[in-house]
Amino acid sequence: MLNLRPHSGAALLAFLSTLLLMMASIGAAAAHLLFAGRSMTSQWLDREIAFRAAEVALLDAEADLIAAIAEAGGGRLASWPTPGTCGTGAQRGLCMADGDMTAWMPWLKGNLPADLGIDAGTFTGITMPILPADVIGATTAPRYVIEPLEDRTGLTADAWPRFRITALGFGRDTGVRALLQTEFQP
Repeated sequence: MLNLRPHSGAALLAFLSTLLLMMASIGAAAAHLLFAGRSMTSQWLDREIAFRAAEVALLDAEADLIAAIAEAGGGRLASWPTPGTCGTGAQRGLCMADGDMTAWMPWLKGNLPADLGIDAGTFTGITMPILPADVIGATTAPRYVIEPLEDRTGLTADAWPRFRITALGFGRDTGVRALLQTEFQP
């Protein structure tokens, strides 16, 4: 004979509660994974924007040097600041290293002194495109500094030293930065 007892449902309630808790945990983990993936993609995109902006600054610095060399008498490159300093006025963006201390070193440490470097386009006239609100891109102009790698003494009047150009580009978030360097021989 079958013994039927009335059940209180406590075991069923515990099972359903555990199942609901597991489903909520899986849902929270999936949401976290989606948000983390979006964040990682956004960081990669910001890094790429900063890298491309720094490349633009390198090309602008090369154009700046070519234009300065083409000027009669060297114009912008006729005089250089003292070692350990950067120029002002027409020599803005031109720096002289002092031993191992180069002008762009604060950029590596995350410092952004306002008087260090020059915005791309200052002397060449290039401008950053104005982006619509729904387009992703850099909103801060990239900067660069130019340093001679050789002393001009002993060079003929038509010979130019090699230059080191250091450029700093920014992403959409100005905390995301890319620092690029190149050597340029006019």
